[in-house]
Amino acid sequence: MAKVWQSTGARTVGNNDPKVSQYLKCWIKQGNTCVVGVIGEGTAKELNANWNSPFEGDSVGSKFSKAGGVLQSGTVTESTNGMTSITTLSSRQVWEGNQPHAFPITLSLYALSDPKAEVEDAIMELERMFSPEANAISPVGNPVGDGNAVGRVPSSVMVNIGRNVVLNGCVIESMSAPLDGPRSRDGYLMKADIQLMIQSEAMLNRSQIPSTYG
Repeated sequence: MAKVWQSTGARTVGNNDPKVSQYLKCWIKQGNTCVVGVIGEGTAKELNANWNSPFEGDSVGSKFSKAGGVLQSGTVTESTNGMTSITTLSSRQVWEGNQPHAFPITLSLYALSDPKAEVEDAIMELERMFSPEANAISPVGNPVGDGNAVGRVPSSVMVNIGRNVVLNGCVIESMSAPLDGPRSRDGYLMKADIQLMIQSEAMLNRSQIPSTYG
């Protein structure tokens, strides 16, 4: 993936402060719309793997684990050495898959000259990216509109954090936007910190990791 991520042809809303380095900004793009904000405190990358001990608690002869437990209990009470029938295999960790990459993101927005385009429209577009396009159903169960009962799930987004973390095929899992911030004379928010949880659609393979680094 190219070092400099481009949004050519896309409608861009959000932070427009030329004094802020591109390495301190975050871009979220879906289709022909791109939202940009300053990377806020708490923005991170979270990696989690599913490792479990399927033999945890088992003793020699796992089919008779309860009997083994009785054996262990009896041995401990009868021996001053504290013997056990549990083996190291019992604690062997087994990989059961990685979870998708997760990005808790704080997107800081503030207005320099146009609160609507720099803050309000950015929040609206993020909400649109988050939302599906499900067809309405009438009380009697018939679709309303074009007659097609099948709607659309939310589309995936591309995330670029500081020009160094670039990942396509992501989904917005949650979004929180304040309504109590300072407002302009026209009622538009002047400043807002948007809390987002974005995840890759699937876990990433080892070979895919280098392409996510800008």
